[in-house]
Amino acid sequence: MVKPARARRGKERTVAGRHREDVEGALRPIPRRRPDGEVTVQLLPHYLAAGALPGLVVGAELDVAPAIYASDHLPALADRETWWVDEYGCFGGRGEVLTVPLDEEECSCRVDVLDVAGRLFPLNWAGSLPAEGRLWVEGALYLEPELAAGTAHGEAVALCRRRYRVRELRRYRRTGHRPGGPVRIDGVPAPHEVSEDAVYVADLRLVDDAAPALVAEGAGSVEQR
Repeated sequence: MVKPARARRGKERTVAGRHREDVEGALRPIPRRRPDGEVTVQLLPHYLAAGALPGLVVGAELDVAPAIYASDHLPALADRETWWVDEYGCFGGRGEVLTVPLDEEECSCRVDVLDVAGRLFPLNWAGSLPAEGRLWVEGALYLEPELAAGTAHGEAVALCRRRYRVRELRRYRRTGHRPGGPVRIDGVPAPHEVSEDAVYVADLRLVDDAAPALVAEGAGSVEQR
């Protein structure tokens, strides 16, 4: 989660999906709109295998700061700040990159945060070169154990943390194009049951009344599961 990212490049990460902003500065068409206050996050297999994401069961409430694993970025070509996340946890957003310093006694590093119309997402640049200013960022939304409350990084991004309820957990079969064969599960698998050939996701729903709306550029609505 910290700069410089080069030290973390060698660590294998498994993140599904990517999208791009087109030359007009608009998002490519997204077929449907997510309900307000709902996001989907990827649960990375190496964290599940290490037992680093405990307590993830349907109905549980979590205080978490969903982070962006940035696979690519471009200069923002439009003024309006917007973001979306699909059912696989694939993320696209246009906003301002802010830098949060860590406690200098512990580390001289910094944590970057994407501010999209007041909604704050910590940035992990491990899949892309770090950048500053107004950007269009693409990648995936995921849960990062390093951002847990009480950790140095977690306290640095405390304003990013919100309270969510786990609405649904799913496992997809990893394919070359897009995940397939979704299976609903009640909780995350035991460490020895985790498969690198699967994509695990969680649908999270904000439980506080002050939740900002989740904006997507596209038509239609999500079928209620």
